[in-house]
Amino acid sequence: MFEYRQVLTAKILSLMLLSAACYIVQPFVHDLFYLQLFLGVGAMANPALFWMFAATLFQMGESNHKLHIGHYIGLAICIVLGIYQCIQSPADIEGSFIHGISLVSTSTLTVLGLFDIFRNWQSDLVECRRFLRLGLSVTSGAFLLFIVVNEFIYGHGEFPAFLNYINITVISIFAMTFGYNILVSDSNILIESIDELTPELVKDKISKPSLADSQWLDKLTYAMEEEFYYRQVDLTIKSLSDYLIVPEHQLRRLINQHLGYRNFNDYLNRYRVRDAAQRLSDPKLIRIPILTIAIESGYASLTTFNKAFKTLKTMTPSEFRKISGLGGSNELTDF
Repeated sequence: MFEYRQVLTAKILSLMLLSAACYIVQPFVHDLFYLQLFLGVGAMANPALFWMFAATLFQMGESNHKLHIGHYIGLAICIVLGIYQCIQSPADIEGSFIHGISLVSTSTLTVLGLFDIFRNWQSDLVECRRFLRLGLSVTSGAFLLFIVVNEFIYGHGEFPAFLNYINITVISIFAMTFGYNILVSDSNILIESIDELTPELVKDKISKPSLADSQWLDKLTYAMEEEFYYRQVDLTIKSLSDYLIVPEHQLRRLINQHLGYRNFNDYLNRYRVRDAAQRLSDPKLIRIPILTIAIESGYASLTTFNKAFKTLKTMTPSEFRKISGLGGSNELTDF
């Protein structure tokens, strides 16, 4: 039985849904100050929680799904703004400097969340996570932007009654649709979307290929192992599918389900780093700069190469070359 409480993404999702509930209830509470304070802070935290949720769910493996200091600063800003707006009257806030800061902060956090959603979309091989990108988070981001626009138009005063009912209707439909897809239609969709899950939580889902899949896999293996097609700089899964004459969605499925990769860049890095490591340890190539080896292996920049190499080899290319017995040579060239 899977335990959601072990997963950071699920915790943030729970807080984000609670924040949405606070946003729904807040307009109908007028007399209870502490309840107003809780609801106001909870509602204000939604853009920051949206950014954190997008970061943990949609960033690729190299980030280890750890939130950085910027996420916590954004959340702290939202909390402070929420408290300030609760202790001040709407008349004092509307048109004020703090109101402007609030609009800029919430808009920026929402855009950052949307950026995390779209940033690695093309290289994502997990079909259910691609569905979540399009269905769940894009909808959430668009709705949050709708809220920000309303705040800009109406200030911090009372929203028209029809807007409150629209918010309630949209959020309710969204929650029911999301709940159905997550819990009823496909109960494993969220589990399969999260990279941080360990083998103890999710069983290995690599399946035996069919005859048609085997033929496509043979073409893919030949292109990589014999033709070294991974050396193409800026190679994308679309350009690879065009070269292999395999539909792009089928190629994603093949690499994910039969080879076990969740990200196309991780799949390419396996070949590219192995190729580069062989060259770095070859005495005949001792005078070849590391940058040249990186480019010939398929990397467009030395920074990207160093990051990928260190992730797979736990050391930099320079360190790898040195421990390979070439570090003491006067002919060694790293740049």
